[in-house]
Amino acid sequence: MTISVLDNPIINNDWGCTNSMVNLYGYANPEQKPMAELWMGAHPKAPSSIITETNSESVELNRYIEANPAAVLGTVCAGKFANQLPFLFKVLSADSPLSIQSHPNKQQAEEGWQRENLAGIPLNAPNRNYKDDNHKPELVYAITEFHALNGFRDYQHTIALFNEIKGDHLSPIIDVLIQSPDSDGLRGFYHALMTHPAPTTLVDEALTAIHSLITQHPADYAHQPIWNLALQLNEKYPGDIGVLSPFLINYVVLQPGEAMFLTAGTLHAYLKGTALELMANSDNVLRGGLTPKHIDIPELFSTTVFEPKSFNHLKLSPQFDEHAEHTFLTSAEDFQFSVITLSGQKHSVHINTAEILFVLEGTVTVGNEQGEEQTLTKGQSAFIAAPCLAYELSGNGKVARATTPL
Repeated sequence: MTISVLDNPIINNDWGCTNSMVNLYGYANPEQKPMAELWMGAHPKAPSSIITETNSESVELNRYIEANPAAVLGTVCAGKFANQLPFLFKVLSADSPLSIQSHPNKQQAEEGWQRENLAGIPLNAPNRNYKDDNHKPELVYAITEFHALNGFRDYQHTIALFNEIKGDHLSPIIDVLIQSPDSDGLRGFYHALMTHPAPTTLVDEALTAIHSLITQHPADYAHQPIWNLALQLNEKYPGDIGVLSPFLINYVVLQPGEAMFLTAGTLHAYLKGTALELMANSDNVLRGGLTPKHIDIPELFSTTVFEPKSFNHLKLSPQFDEHAEHTFLTSAEDFQFSVITLSGQKHSVHINTAEILFVLEGTVTVGNEQGEEQTLTKGQSAFIAAPCLAYELSGNGKVARATTPL
C-alpha cells in the first residue's frame, strides 16, 4: 500500500479558533475547544496515523516509517534525513496572536537539544526550549486572510516609527539604533527593549503617544494600521513588551492563495487567520513575548538573525507549470510546497520520495498504476510512500502538495 488516508491530531491552544476548521473543513468540535493546529506528519509529539494494508490496524506514521525507512521514504531521502520524514505539514488557525518567536538553525538545534538532555530537562518541562534536534524554516500559505509579523524592518523605518511614540523612557533605547543603524545597533536596541526592568512603563508610554497620534491624524495615515495593531495586542497581553513588536517587525497581510517563507533565525509572530504551514520536522520555538509560555531571552538572542527583511520581498511568487500545478520555491532542503487545481482534468505526478497531500477544496481522487485509489474531500489528507513512483489526481478541487526536493 503506497497511498494512505491520514488521521491527523488536532492541537488545542488558547490562541486557536473554535470554528474556522469546523466551517472550512467540517471537523467536529463538540466541546468548542480552540482548534489551533492540525498536524500532518511524523513528529513524535503528535504523529498522524494510517491504516496499514497488512493488518488493517491504525499505526502512527513515525512508527510506520521507522519499520522500513528506506522503503517508505526512498533511499536518498532516508539517507539524507536520518531515516525521518523531513517535513511537518500543518493547518494553523489563529483567533489571537501567537508568541513573538524565532527558530534555531540546524547546528543551534543540535547543540541545544544535547545541552538540555545533558541537563536532564524533561521534554514536557515548561522551561524546555528544544523538543528535538532539528532546525525549523517554514512556509505559510494563506487559506483565509492571514495577518502576521515577519522579520525586522529596515533600520530607518524602525527609527521613524519609534520616534513618533518615544518619550522619556523609550528615547534612550531608540537612540541605540539611531547611533548605530546596523546589525549591531539593532541587536543592542532590541536587547535594551527586552531586558528593560520596567517593560510596562515602556508600553504605557508608547500607548499614550499612540492614542494622541490617532486623534491627530486621519484614518488613512500610513502608520495607522501599526498603531491599531499595537492597541489590539495590548488588549490581549497588557503591558507585554511584545506589544511594541509591530514597530520593529514587518506587518504583513496575506490574501488567500498568497504565501511567505521564514528562514531560521527570523523573528516573527502569527496574529490572526487560517493557513497551511509547511516546515522542517521540528517543534523548536524560542519565544520573546505575547505569551504566557517560557521566554528565554539569552537563547532567543543566540538564535535570532539581526538583519532587516525587505517588506517588498516577504511574499513568494509562485512558479507555474504548463498544467495545473504551481510551486512556491524556497531555499529549504527539507520541503517543497505546491498547489494543484483541478477542473475535471487529470494531473500526473512522478515522485522519488514520500509526500503528503491535503485537499483544500472540492473532491479529488488519488490513484496509481498498481490499482490503488483513494477519494478525498476537502479537509482530508493522504500519505504517498516513495514506492508509489507516480500517481494521478482527478476530480474538481484544489490540492496542497508537500514533498522534499531531491
